[in-house]
Amino acid sequence: MTIKERPNILWISFEDTNPFYGCYGDPVARTPNLDRLASEGCLWTNAFSTAGVCAPARSAIITGVYSISVGTHHMRTTHTNKFVPDMPTPYSAVVPHYVRCFTEYLRAAGYYCTNNFKTDCVEPFLRLEQPLLENRGNIRSRS
Repeated sequence: MTIKERPNILWISFEDTNPFYGCYGDPVARTPNLDRLASEGCLWTNAFSTAGVCAPARSAIITGVYSISVGTHHMRTTHTNKFVPDMPTPYSAVVPHYVRCFTEYLRAAGYYCTNNFKTDCVEPFLRLEQPLLENRGNIRSRS
């Protein structure tokens, strides 16, 4: 497939969403940019999630594998909890080497993929000029 034949793909992911947008018929919400984007692309009218919280659901979306199958189903287990002192030892989920993210397939097909700001760490907001935190969920350095 040539570059001209490849479709443009724009994947936007954001959290804590709901159907209160103009493109879904909400009479109060003023969301002109999202409405215009929805009118020119896909507007999903049904939803399903493999997990009840954000990070495990995102891991399933990007890998195509249930989060419980690859160990990403625990939420923020790399952080200790001062309110639960007897919490088990924190761990960081490591996805098996054979599991590939769909962005890896897109990169192999010549697409540019980036994750400019989305992290899943409980850290203060990082400005772009601040150094990235190693092994803390910040993967902006991937291209």
